[in-house]
Amino acid sequence: MLTKTDYNRYLQCPKYLWLNKNRKELAPPVTETQQALFDQGYKVEAYAHNLFPGGVEVKGWYKKGRAETQAYIREGHKTIYQANAMTNNLYAKADILHFNNQTKKWDLYEVKSSTSVKEEHIPDLAFQKIALERDGIPIGKTYLVHINKEYVRQGEIDPKELLKTEDLTEAVNNERSSVEANIPKTLEIIKFKEEVKKRIGKQCDNPYECPFKAYCWKDLPEYNIFNLQRISEKQITQLQALGIEKIADIPDDFEMNQKQENQVVAVKTGKDFIDTQSIENAINTISYPLYFLDYETYASAIPLFDGLKPYQQMPFQYSLHVIRSKGEEPEHFEYLHTSKDNPLPGLLASMKNHIRNTGSVIVWYKAFEMGRNEEMAKLCPEYAEFLESVNKRVFDLMEIFSNQYYISPKFKGSASIKKVLPVVVPELSYNDLEDVQEGKIASLYWFKHVYNESADKERIARNLLEYCKLDTLAMVEIWRKVLRLY
Repeated sequence: MLTKTDYNRYLQCPKYLWLNKNRKELAPPVTETQQALFDQGYKVEAYAHNLFPGGVEVKGWYKKGRAETQAYIREGHKTIYQANAMTNNLYAKADILHFNNQTKKWDLYEVKSSTSVKEEHIPDLAFQKIALERDGIPIGKTYLVHINKEYVRQGEIDPKELLKTEDLTEAVNNERSSVEANIPKTLEIIKFKEEVKKRIGKQCDNPYECPFKAYCWKDLPEYNIFNLQRISEKQITQLQALGIEKIADIPDDFEMNQKQENQVVAVKTGKDFIDTQSIENAINTISYPLYFLDYETYASAIPLFDGLKPYQQMPFQYSLHVIRSKGEEPEHFEYLHTSKDNPLPGLLASMKNHIRNTGSVIVWYKAFEMGRNEEMAKLCPEYAEFLESVNKRVFDLMEIFSNQYYISPKFKGSASIKKVLPVVVPELSYNDLEDVQEGKIASLYWFKHVYNESADKERIARNLLEYCKLDTLAMVEIWRKVLRLY
């Protein structure tokens, strides 16, 4: 039995399909973050049903689901949610089937929580169409329903504004012959007794991270070619053809950009490279007091509050360490929104109380914080002048590392604070935190904290505060170490 999900796995990587069918135990369990994404998808689908009200929903799967679908068709229902099609070797569930009285065929609607049509959506729809038609359900038009990225919430969610419907009939019909040809190949792969051989590569993360990635990558050296900054598919293929896995084994004459070359030299020499003059020049642009600022944000496919767009990052928490003058110890301030109303007014009022009109605001990856400030200025215009002032004074501490003024082989080609901190300030660690150790988890736990009545709210709030506090404390300590480099 080949499902549309199986077919999508095959297109990403034949080994992914084989492992999922034959060695499923090698995949880790679904994480809370992944489940949260699935749950968002279900919410989007529920809104899509409102575009075709009055439909009936198939509850069963496989034989039971097919029987329900056929019964609804016989009974004359014009809209069916989760219609099942099953032949001797194909199975598909269609998000929405809507009968077209003019063509006397069923129009197929696939619902995605993305904000645009993606390349992988075309074969997905083509497979569904083939399965449905082989099961005797004639398909007319094929559509993709996806999130309208320009939608701005004002009051109750309007499904017709939230969602866009795009006619992909021509693209799907053009793809059909390719899918028809691939189906027998895909069915054969499932039957293979031996594991499918496939070199690891970009497909391990494209279009989605493969759940078997840890298994397939287990024999890679700790510092391998995939750690090379912005490595291209061409470079991967060339290095694999040479049998090279380690960064240290990359030939001196291998074609790379300057940052990649610098990274490889650092690995081969085993030494840190520190451009003290560039660091000093950067540091000299900073003025006291220093405000080390970090936000935690929540992004939802369905905007939570008026003025927000789908997937817009909404700050719900900040941490701030303030050093008033050179040599002083930092003071810490923080804010965590804990009620179901819009967090921005309370967060901004608190922040404005602690960030004065002079001094540098130090962040890690300024595009994120500055982008949030610009968005909040539009949503809360009474704070626009304050936020504009903050953005004019931003200093991006990450650029010391992303611009390679400081290179260490231990960074493994990354300028992420999670990679830099253990090297520069080994006495601080995110691993010591309980539950929340990275931003995606913080976002998920905040939503749990506010909207889940059964959650351990006190513990979650404490962990969120500790996580965000460590982000700014990490910047403070990295800053102090950087000052000693010149």
